[in-house]
Amino acid sequence: MKRIRTILTAVAATVAASAALLTPGPAFAATDRTPPTTPTNLHVQTVSFTWATIAWDASTDNSGSLTYQATINLPSGPYTQTDLNTSQGFGGLEAGHTYTVSVRALDFSGNVSTSVSVQFTTLPRTGPPPTTPANLRGEYVNGVLTAIAWDPSIFNGGVSYVLSAGDTVLSSTSHTRVTVRDLVYVECSVDPGGTYTMTVQAIGTDNYLSGVSAPLTVTIPQTVPVR
Repeated sequence: MKRIRTILTAVAATVAASAALLTPGPAFAATDRTPPTTPTNLHVQTVSFTWATIAWDASTDNSGSLTYQATINLPSGPYTQTDLNTSQGFGGLEAGHTYTVSVRALDFSGNVSTSVSVQFTTLPRTGPPPTTPANLRGEYVNGVLTAIAWDPSIFNGGVSYVLSAGDTVLSSTSHTRVTVRDLVYVECSVDPGGTYTMTVQAIGTDNYLSGVSAPLTVTIPQTVPVR
């Protein structure tokens, strides 16, 4: 009889343990359906010709965890950035163009707050862009290509240059010349013996772009001195 009571006691303990496992706990809590509060005080912090930064006051959420989605209306369509921070920067904008940015909070259960919006206009250009770099050419020593050079652009401000082959950037520089050695060993953008059709474009202050130069096709020497 004592053995039967022992067995029954063990069975009862097992049933109780199983019931405890099935009792709803934090992992089985009801689905969160409460959205975060709406971001407030949305405002523009900085605006330049091609860049703007917006900021807002933090939302709150019952879960304690949320992110923010900031969407800007670009000519190509809406573009959204998601971040934990209460500010966002947007670059590559057009000068003198008006944009609308909307912001909403999103918690980790997928609940979304009401969105708020702000408008801003980037600064207009007041002068001409850099002139298109001219006379893109190869420089040769004893018949061997040693550098790529071009005439400087004219611009009322700082200017740099991007040497490209199609959509591939070969070199970015503030000079009007880049050596073949640098292209091969420093930039690692061309291969010895390779043939490339290159163009160069000037970039003025605040991403003010010139036109693209006439193309130049060159063949990189098979042997390029390291020094």
